[in-house]
Amino acid sequence: MLQSLNEPNEWLEGPALHEKIGFKHFRAAIYTPGTVLLNPAALTRGLADHLPENVRLFEHSPVVRWNNEFSTDKYPVLVETPSGRVRARKMILAVNVFAGQFGFYKQQIIPLAAHASLTRPLTVAEQQKLPGLKSWGLTPANAFVGITMRRTTDQRILIRQNIRYEPKLRVSDEALARARKEHQKLFDERFPDLGGVTMEHTWAGFICASQNGAPGFGQVAPNVYSAVCQNGVGLTKGTVAGLLIADLATGKENALVNDMLALGEPSQLPPRPFLDWGVRARFAWELWSSRAEA
Repeated sequence: MLQSLNEPNEWLEGPALHEKIGFKHFRAAIYTPGTVLLNPAALTRGLADHLPENVRLFEHSPVVRWNNEFSTDKYPVLVETPSGRVRARKMILAVNVFAGQFGFYKQQIIPLAAHASLTRPLTVAEQQKLPGLKSWGLTPANAFVGITMRRTTDQRILIRQNIRYEPKLRVSDEALARARKEHQKLFDERFPDLGGVTMEHTWAGFICASQNGAPGFGQVAPNVYSAVCQNGVGLTKGTVAGLLIADLATGKENALVNDMLALGEPSQLPPRPFLDWGVRARFAWELWSSRAEA
């Protein structure tokens, strides 16, 4: 695929790969020199700090109620939070896995929790034990069962592994503790010379997927538009969907909108508990069939 797109890439195997990343766990990889590491938290904060003057941002304002039948033609959408209300002509739903709580795409998207951990910064002596590039990213071919790793610019190691089906949309402290323990074990196996380096942060983030891989994009009700369900590729697909849904909602012509709409919508899922059994069985099969990748 990279060759068909004329994207530079290089197949690395054995010592050539180990020289790049500084350790010997993986046997082969495709190196794409045009990519960069990005800190999504820094990106989000930067965007929030540099919004145009006609945009107002309200943080820590969960929506507790909304309706689309308000008795005024000019502002038909009413959104309520614990601290106030917002009236609008139109609403764009960009809540991803939580779309069902607004009444849309129920039984159409699968809620998943992805767990990650970040070590403390490596000391100078520890960095010397890890040669190769000072910053790199390793992304598995099967992101749902493989391990994602990063060596960040501030010399930490990030491990993202363990995606779980979470229909309750909650991750317990016990689940985070188990994930941290698993990530520490994975780290110790890959970096036996870096004993004493511990995980400093562990967290979980929700993503969602559809059975047929389609996004939740388009107008879903009068005055209401949706750009959700990026199937685990939120930074790229979410950015594109956000740009296009804004054009669709404001009536701006853009040929790519029709391309996005042509992808269809998430297919209907079986009812629970059959859905739960099916998702967990599929995950078990993916783990088994891709067990050598991690």
